[in-house]
Amino acid sequence: MITIFDIFSLVLLVASMSLFVHRYMKQNPPVYPYLIIACTCLVANWLGESGGGIFALTLLIAASFSFLGCLLYPSWRNMGSPKNSDAHSSAKN
Repeated sequence: MITIFDIFSLVLLVASMSLFVHRYMKQNPPVYPYLIIACTCLVANWLGESGGGIFALTLLIAASFSFLGCLLYPSWRNMGSPKNSDAHSSAKN
C-alpha cells in the first residue's frame, strides 16, 4: 500500500537528486547536504511505515527545509568568506 510518506519522501528525494545532478554538471557542489536529505528521506519513510507518523512527518519537513537551503543558497561555502581579499587584509591591520 502506498502511503503519504512514500510519496513525500520519493518526491523530495527525486527533486534533491535532480538538483544535485544539475549543479554537478555546472559546478562542484558539496555532496553531504544532498546525502543528508537522502538519508533523512529513507529514515522518515521507514519510520512512517513503522507507525511513527508524527516523527516521520517532522523529519520530512526538516528535509524539505534543508532542500530549500540547498536550492536558495547554492554557494553556501563562500558565504562566510570576504568578497575582496584586499578588504580582508586591510581589516587585519
